[in-house]
Amino acid sequence: MERFFRGVLKHRKLVIACFLVLACICAACIPQVKIDADMSDYLPESAQSSQDLDLMKQVYGNDITNARVYVTGISQANAQSFADELKTKSGVISVSWLGDEVDLSEPLEVQDQDTISDWYDGNGYLFQVVLTDDVTQSEIDDIRATAQAIPGAEQVAIDGSAAANAANMATINTDMAKIMVIAVITVFVIVMLNTTSFLHPVVMLITIGIAIVLNMGTNIFRGTISSITQLVASVLQLAVSMDYSIVLLTNFGKEHEKQPDQFEAMVQAMTKSFPVILSSAAVTFFGFLSLAAMQFLIGADMGIALAKGIVCSFFSITLFMPCILYMMRNAVEKTMHKPFFKSFHKMSKVCHAGAIPALIIALVLAVPAYLGSGSVSFTYGQGSNLAADSQVNIDSALINSSFGESQTWAIMVPEGHWADEQALVDDLKALPTTKSVVSWSTIAGNALPTGLGDESQVSQLLSGGYSRIVLTSKIPDESKEGFDLVDTVRGLLAKYYPSDTHLVGSNVSYYDIRSVTSSDSMTVRFASIAAIGIVLLLMFKSISIPILLIVAIELSIWINEAVPYFMGDTVNFVAFLVIDAVQLGAAVDYAIIYTEDYLAHRKTAPKLQSSVDSVERTAQPIMTSSSILIIACLGIYLSVSSPMIQQVGMLIARGALISVIEIFFVLPLLFRIFDGFVRHTTLHAGFYKGSGKGEPSAPAASALPQES
Repeated sequence: MERFFRGVLKHRKLVIACFLVLACICAACIPQVKIDADMSDYLPESAQSSQDLDLMKQVYGNDITNARVYVTGISQANAQSFADELKTKSGVISVSWLGDEVDLSEPLEVQDQDTISDWYDGNGYLFQVVLTDDVTQSEIDDIRATAQAIPGAEQVAIDGSAAANAANMATINTDMAKIMVIAVITVFVIVMLNTTSFLHPVVMLITIGIAIVLNMGTNIFRGTISSITQLVASVLQLAVSMDYSIVLLTNFGKEHEKQPDQFEAMVQAMTKSFPVILSSAAVTFFGFLSLAAMQFLIGADMGIALAKGIVCSFFSITLFMPCILYMMRNAVEKTMHKPFFKSFHKMSKVCHAGAIPALIIALVLAVPAYLGSGSVSFTYGQGSNLAADSQVNIDSALINSSFGESQTWAIMVPEGHWADEQALVDDLKALPTTKSVVSWSTIAGNALPTGLGDESQVSQLLSGGYSRIVLTSKIPDESKEGFDLVDTVRGLLAKYYPSDTHLVGSNVSYYDIRSVTSSDSMTVRFASIAAIGIVLLLMFKSISIPILLIVAIELSIWINEAVPYFMGDTVNFVAFLVIDAVQLGAAVDYAIIYTEDYLAHRKTAPKLQSSVDSVERTAQPIMTSSSILIIACLGIYLSVSSPMIQQVGMLIARGALISVIEIFFVLPLLFRIFDGFVRHTTLHAGFYKGSGKGEPSAPAASALPQES
C-alpha cells in the first residue's frame, strides 16, 4: 500500500485531473436525474394497492380525483366558464363540478340539497380535479391565477395530494440550498477550530464536494430517485464522510511532526489512515446498504444512494484529498495557526469520573427505551411533510371548513354483475363516513344499456371488463378512520366478489405503506447489525469487540428513538429509516476510532490507563466530527420548511450527542469490565499483563490509579 500511495502522490496532477473531469461529467448529469415525490410509487409490486393502481391506470387511463379547487364570490355562469377553462390547463386531466351533478337550468332551491351542499356552500363553488402525476407548482399557480382573475373572485384555495406533491417538489431546491449552506459553514468553522491551518477546512470541503457531485451525478444510471433521497443524501454524505478526512488530517499532522519532508509524511499518513478509513467506510457502507433489505422500495432507493456516496467519499478522501493537500502545502503552511483546543485531559478525567453513573443510567433506560422506540406513531403521506403555515395546508383548512374533510377512492369490480354491484353500492352508501357513491348504476340505472349512455360517462365508469365505483368519504387524510375504512371496504368487496376486485386511494396506499414498513423496521435493524457485526469481527479479529460496540451503539439509538414516543410526538416513518442508518453509521465510526486507539495502547499499558488516555487521544477527531453533525443538523431543524427534514435534523443531532456520550462514558467502562472477555476472544490481543502495582510505568503515564 505504501508503494501504491507513493505512486498516487507522485502522479498527483493526473489524479486531480481525473477526479475533476469525472466531477464535471457528473455535474452535467445531475439535472437529468428525475425526482419522484410520490411515496406510493415505492410500494413493492406485491402490495395490493400498488397492483390496483397500475391496473386502474391501464384500464381507465387516468387517476382518481387528487385535487380540490374552491373559489368564492363568483357567479354560476362564471363558475361554468372556469370549469371549461380549467379543463384546458396544462397538467389537468378532468374536472367535475356542480354542473355535472345537477340540472343548472332549474333553480338550485328545488333540487337535492345534499348534492348541492357537496359542491356549493352559498359562498363559492368546489371543483374536483384530476391532475397528472408530475404536475408542477407553476401549473398549480397558473390554476390559482386563472381563478383569481374571475370577476368577483374573493378567495381561491387548492388542496389535495397532487397539490401537496407539487409543493413538496417546489421546496426541495430551497431546502437543499439552506441545508448545504448550513453544512458548509458548520464544517468550515468546526474544522478550522480543530486543525492548524485556515485552509484545512477548504481542502476538506473541496474533497467532499467532489464526492457529493460524483454521487449525485451517478444517480443518472438509476433514472429516478425519491425526493427524500435528494434532500438528505448529500448532507448525510457530507456529515458521515467528515470522519475519514479528519483521520487523514490528524495522521498527517502527527507524521509531519516526526518527518519534515511533507511528501514522506503524506505517504505515511495515507498508508496509516487507509485501514482505519477502509474499515469505517465498510461498516457505514453495509449499514446504509442494509436499508435495501426493506420491502418498501424507498429503503433501496435511499440505501443505494447513501452507500454509493460512501464509496465516492472513500476514494475522494484516500486519493484526491492527499494530492490536493500536498499541492497546496505552501499555502497551507502560510495559513497555519495555533490549535484552539490543545488538550482534552480534563475531559478524559470527567468521562472517567462519570462512567459508572452513566452506565447505571443507561441500564435503567435500556428496557423502556427499547419498548418506546418500537411504539412511536408514524405519518406516511406527503401532506405531513408540509409546514403548518404552507399554502396547501391553509387552503385545505379553508375547504374543510366549508365542505368537510374528504377522500376519494376508486373501486373496480367485474362488469355485468349488476345485482352484486347494486348491493355493494347500497352498503357503501350506508357507511357513516360516506359522502357520495358514483357508479354506472347510480347515474344510468341497471336497465340502461351502455350503448345509450353518454360516451364520456361510460368510458370513465365502464372499461376493459370492469365497472368502476367512485367512493367519496368524510375522513381526514392519514387517519385511523381512514385505515379502518380500508379494512371495511375490502371486507365488503370480498363479501360480493370472490376475486378480481381493486381499491385505489391515497389512504389505501398509506395503509399498505404502514403494513409493509411495520415489519421492515426490524428487518433493517437485524440486517444492519448482522452486516456491521461481521465487518467488525473481521476488522478486529474478535468476537467480543463487535458485541460491546453494537450494544453501546444500539442503546444510544433506542434512547434517541424513544424520545418522540415519551413526548407524544408523531414522526414521519422516513425519518426513522434515516436515523437508524445514520446514527448507526456515525456512532460506529466514533467507536472504531476509540477502539483502534485503545487496543493499540492496551498492549503497553493497564486497562484503566489505556481507556482513560484513549478518550483524551481520540477526543479531537470524534468531537470534531460529532459537533459538525450536531450543530449542522440543529441548524437544519431550525431553518428548513419541511417537517420531515426538521425531524431528521433533530433525530440526527440528538442521536449524535447521545452516541458521543455513550462512546466516551460507557464504552471505556465496558472495555474495563470485560477486559478478560476481550483478551481471550480477540486474536493476537497481546494485552499488557502488568498488575499496575510494582510494575514499571507504562509509556503514556496517567495521573489516575492503575489497574491490571
